Amino acid sequence: MLLSEGIALVLDRVGLDSGNTTFKNRARQYLNINAIEIANLLRWWWLNRTTTFKTTKTFSLSGISGTFAAGETVTGRSSSKTAIVDSYDATNSLLYVYSESGDFTAEEMIDGGTSSASAQYDSTANTRVYTPVDGYVSAWWSFMDETNEQPISIVGPDEYDLLDEDFSVTGNVYKAFISGVDATTGYPKVALYYTPSDTNTIIRVRYQISISSWLEAQDGDSFLKLGIPQIGESALVYGATKLFLQEKGDESGAQREAAELARAVGLMQKQNLMQQGNRRYSPDQEDNYIVRTDNSLVVESG
Repeated sequence: MLLSEGIALVLDRVGLDSGNTTFKNRARQYLNINAIEIANLLRWWWLNRTTTFKTTKTFSLSGISGTFAAGETVTGRSSSKTAIVDSYDATNSLLYVYSESGDFTAEEMIDGGTSSASAQYDSTANTRVYTPVDGYVSAWWSFMDETNEQPISIVGPDEYDLLDEDFSVTGNVYKAFISGVDATTGYPKVALYYTPSDTNTIIRVRYQISISSWLEAQDGDSFLKLGIPQIGESALVYGATKLFLQEKGDESGAQREAAELARAVGLMQKQNLMQQGNRRYSPDQEDNYIVRTDNSLVVESG
């Protein structure tokens, strides 16, 4: 189902003009609100994602001309040293590189291989903080150093600061700390310990995405593309309809849609369990026992 079709369904269920822009915008908002709330209800399999990123060095630049491109090779004019571009931060004049052939010379000019960009190279630092996900994250599951086959544990701020107060220790990565969001993009940042001493080390990340705000330009996208599986489509429609009816003061109609929403979410929960293999989940039970100190056996109280 497309988002536009979901909007039309909601408006039809509440008896509103499906061609009215104001009503369509409100229906989109209500669908999005329900998607965000449902997404945070459980550890849904359909929100899980996996990505990798490379450890890099950070080049500080000045006198930049043009834009460096990811994947291209930059070359020092006087040193003839090379490195591959991972990403370029134009806002802060930083170039992130890996697989460097050696040390560049301070204040030499460097040139991009395919972009025709150029800049003065000023200094190099090991990169400690990364932005591995170009989007919002609701949960982080695990980190793994794939190159060295080493798991990376996730720690909190107090432990991370006590590990290395001035962040001067370098080597293989053992710890990761979710350190906030990037001021420019708003995407989450990950600080590593040790600060990686080598570049091109592959770090694998497993995480859960966060549902973003939906815009009119996305009306032609399917719910699946927006992060919602087919089984969740009906839940969004019922939930959005409920909010519309509450807005109109139709409490009985809103209660009817709330019941349908609960039924649909229940189906989503059952389907979510089936994604983890053909296993049985026994219900939680609290067993009460009385331990006797005489010669009687231990018996269950009820």
